Amino acid sequence: MADLQEKTVIVTGGSKGLGASLARRFAQGGAQVVAAARSTAALEKLAEEFPGLILPFTCDITQTDQVKSLIDTTVDRFGKLDILVNNAGVGRFGQIPELSEEDWDLMMAVNLKGPFLASKFAIPHLIPTKGHIVNVSSVAGTVTFPGGGGYCASKFGLMALSDVLTQELKKHEVKVNTICPGSIQTEFSGNPKAYALTAEQVTEAIWHMVTAPEGVIYNQVIMRPQVPPEIQK
Repeated sequence: MADLQEKTVIVTGGSKGLGASLARRFAQGGAQVVAAARSTAALEKLAEEFPGLILPFTCDITQTDQVKSLIDTTVDRFGKLDILVNNAGVGRFGQIPELSEEDWDLMMAVNLKGPFLASKFAIPHLIPTKGHIVNVSSVAGTVTFPGGGGYCASKFGLMALSDVLTQELKKHEVKVNTICPGSIQTEFSGNPKAYALTAEQVTEAIWHMVTAPEGVIYNQVIMRPQVPPEIQK
């Protein structure tokens, strides 16, 4: 499959950063894209770049009724669902004694509950299309670091959810892909290194996942930037 012509895609966290980059790439590839996020104004501005190809949908990914409405509206509008990209994420960092309960709960809700809810409501529609779920995890879902207790826990949880989805959905030929990028040059990373990955680089990796040849699954991809030699000390 060289493109996504006539495919229907949902991208959560689609108003900026990696999510907006993905929405643009999928639209350029011919897909009908539903970009979901809390920022209505940013979504509408994005949709103006691709009239008729990107549908903005205001949604808090942690709220059950809003996530169900996102899935139902997509299927009602386009008749099917082919790809779900669980991209929405949030990071709050600090040593465990200093990490607030509110920040812990926020990361668990956005990074783990959100993908659970979206997958839960999307799966009945992905089975008929033999579709895809792409979970955007992180290198922090494979290794831990001081100050990353809540974030790592949420991303490790997402890795486990991805593995379970793989096992449950393989009999239906629904592909589950997980990408684990390092620091990306987006608002999320705050002040990333100059050599950090770009949103476009990660987008291309996900593009290859969802356009893989028949019978091929890129189950898990860990993606890091190449650190310049002068910094490797």
